[in-house]
Amino acid sequence: MTTPVDQDASAIPGKSWGEWARTLGDCNSRGGREQFWFTASARTIVYYEDSEEVQQVRETGPNSLSYTSKFISTDGEEPSTGMLRLSSDGKRMLGADRSEDLVRCTK
Repeated sequence: MTTPVDQDASAIPGKSWGEWARTLGDCNSRGGREQFWFTASARTIVYYEDSEEVQQVRETGPNSLSYTSKFISTDGEEPSTGMLRLSSDGKRMLGADRSEDLVRCTK
């Protein structure tokens, strides 16, 4: 069941789940601060050394959402917010500009 646009939910929709990285090569590297990647699931976003526990999700368009979370790092925990935007084909996570786009990692 899809959440209508501008409606709150407590989980990231399945179409945004998966592993995301700057390049397909980074998908296989798995580590180091020089390579940005994350894994999204229903209630968590996991980065290299940090993670976010998603608390609330608001769909802002057919392929975009904003969320509130608890950001957890080695320095502690703090409230956080973020956005996820998918390309229409679901293969890229769109950043503020093309240099920030991420690709969906494939197994």
